[in-house]
Amino acid sequence: MTNRSESFGRLLKAGIGSIASCEGKTAPVIEEELGRAIGVAAHTIQRYKAGHLPPEARTVEILAEACVRRGLMSREWLQKLLVASYYPAIDTLLDKLRPLGSLRPRLPRVYENLPAPTYGQFVMRQQAFAEVVEGLQQRTAVVVIIGMGGNGKTSLAREIATYTLRGAEPTLRFDAVIWVSDKDRPGTTNLSVVLDEMARTLDYPGFTQFAFDEKRREVEQLLRRQRVLVIIDNFETITDHALLDWLLKVPEPSKVLITAREYRREFRRGGWLVELRGMTESEAFAFIQERLKVLRFTALIGDPRVFDPLVAVTGGNPKAIEMALGLVKHQRQPLQQVLDDLGAARGELFADLFTHAWSLLDTTAQRILLAMPLFASSSGEAAMSALTQVRGFAFSAAVERLTDLALLDVRHPMDLQAEARYVLHPLVRAFVTTKLHATPHLESELREKWVEWYTHLVEQVGYCWNDQGRLKLLDPEHETIQTVIEWSIGQKRWSEALKIVKGIGYYYYIRGMWEQNPPMYLGGFETTYTQADAVEETEALAYHIQMLCKQGKPDLAERYVPRLQELVRTVELPEVAFFELQHAIALFAIAQQDLDQAEAVWQQTLELAQKLDVRAYIANRRWLATCLHRKGLDQEAEQLLSEALHDAVEHHYVHGIVSIQTKLAHIYLDRNDTDRASAVLHDGHHFALHAQEHRHVAAFQQCTARLHAMRGDLTAAREALGEAVDLFERLGMRRDLEAARAELTKLESGSASSPLG
Repeated sequence: MTNRSESFGRLLKAGIGSIASCEGKTAPVIEEELGRAIGVAAHTIQRYKAGHLPPEARTVEILAEACVRRGLMSREWLQKLLVASYYPAIDTLLDKLRPLGSLRPRLPRVYENLPAPTYGQFVMRQQAFAEVVEGLQQRTAVVVIIGMGGNGKTSLAREIATYTLRGAEPTLRFDAVIWVSDKDRPGTTNLSVVLDEMARTLDYPGFTQFAFDEKRREVEQLLRRQRVLVIIDNFETITDHALLDWLLKVPEPSKVLITAREYRREFRRGGWLVELRGMTESEAFAFIQERLKVLRFTALIGDPRVFDPLVAVTGGNPKAIEMALGLVKHQRQPLQQVLDDLGAARGELFADLFTHAWSLLDTTAQRILLAMPLFASSSGEAAMSALTQVRGFAFSAAVERLTDLALLDVRHPMDLQAEARYVLHPLVRAFVTTKLHATPHLESELREKWVEWYTHLVEQVGYCWNDQGRLKLLDPEHETIQTVIEWSIGQKRWSEALKIVKGIGYYYYIRGMWEQNPPMYLGGFETTYTQADAVEETEALAYHIQMLCKQGKPDLAERYVPRLQELVRTVELPEVAFFELQHAIALFAIAQQDLDQAEAVWQQTLELAQKLDVRAYIANRRWLATCLHRKGLDQEAEQLLSEALHDAVEHHYVHGIVSIQTKLAHIYLDRNDTDRASAVLHDGHHFALHAQEHRHVAAFQQCTARLHAMRGDLTAAREALGEAVDLFERLGMRRDLEAARAELTKLESGSASSPLG
């Protein structure tokens, strides 16, 4: 038996590449991990990739299992790898790792953005639940749950959402649920914010780029095409009248559920009202029993009549009951004494509860609670510890007391590896915010640590093209990061704001949150550049122009170009800043169809890009090749792209790989080289899917349709083009969408006897 197999090397290289793509790591990192698992050095794994066969069957098994489990490689790939490695028991390992029939059909995606519940067990509010269900079955667009703070409106709405998604009642099944709450940043929710959240949750992130009227029309069409339940929580603090006007006219079959403490006259215009009062005695007793278990205060569990006075004095308000039971535990007073104190408070129930609870906190717990309003929606332990300088046992003890007193709620995420998140009830947030503003020195100290911690967090992520797994660090934090940026700009702390924006820019780009990035990036800089460093100004403007051009908005970018050109002439720039500036100018030129200028700029920056880093060099050659291809210089373009693709594969730069393969596919199709086009489309589509590069998945589908049409398979061409149209629409890529729709119309009309394109 030979000890080399080129086929084995190619297959293993594909498998390791797939692991790296799925996990957002580089190939060298994967090679080190596999080497440790086998007991060899990373360079030995590289020898295997070059075609040297492993000496032991066990090594083949470890490599195969890693590629199948972590890289999602297919049974067909596994079989070929085992044959190429001369593995002795192919069928046995095939059945173990990829048994026939093991690939179950994917479950349909559920489109929802529901927050994790802060309660362990929901106590059914039978009458209110039934009234909401009845309201959702009426022709009116809006159902409004009205009730005082702490009565459980949010919990009820959260359970209704889960109930409708399950489809327990066929007439009340919704395809999607969109949750928007104004509780964390009161007064910031408006119609545009709601439309953006709906577009993202329904997987049409591209709609967020559109002008307001166009965005509204497109979202309304989505609401007509499927049953969507839109939930607006804490409506009492929303001040945008246009939002309510629009919600009252949401098109069928979609519905709206609103929670609010206060009744508004506008609700009469089409709202189905449900008044949520305090819990009944039986509901309250069930709730009390659950809460006592959480407090590990089971000694009080017994005769339900003992708690009748508690239900009476709190009016059955769940939040008040929670806090009262926490006072019983930590004040170490008899239940009756606590009830007497609350009864004496009369109309100031929550004010009295908060005052009592605050007095039971030591300075450590108070400090943790006072830091919470700085977080937009929730906080993890790491951030809270960094702000308050409270860690370890002291932190755990303080949080336990805060949760016992119902001053802090805990959300346990579905991902068992993710940390718990801490949130404030709106009533608690209002109380604590007042306390925080009353201690300006402490607030200033917390703010400094707040900016410092989030600056450090985004710096850990940055432009992580070779390890996109790091982006997960920002998923639960991006709302607070936006708040930090806005605060820093408001305080004219330009340098700090710019550092944070640069650190989060790649996150917004990959996550498709286009609409937040450019406005946040310039923000207050636009009219105050003279107060900022000239290099920072250059970087901000260059990045802003690049983003606008990539979004297809050169008309908006044009206003900033003269200032950028002025900076070229007057400012001595570091090489990185100069490269970004030139890149912005070239992108603007190509957006304006000035191919000669774009080509000239990218030709001039080739040497600098090579000097900076491999990613810049790959991108520079890719854009230069784009110009050459558009000018009909396909041979020169292909040469540049092939060289860049080699470097991208070598460094496992996935975004570069799929971008280059898209352009190569166009070149091969233009000259009717269907075999090479097929090969590059197959490889590129595989990488794009694993890397979730949806823009390129759509482009590959469009090219694939063209390939099928050239080969005469019009059915396959229509299918691929239909998928491209759907993706282009979701991503808001209007020009590409228009072109793909035109091609699809041509196919469906039967006039595609000649190839598309």
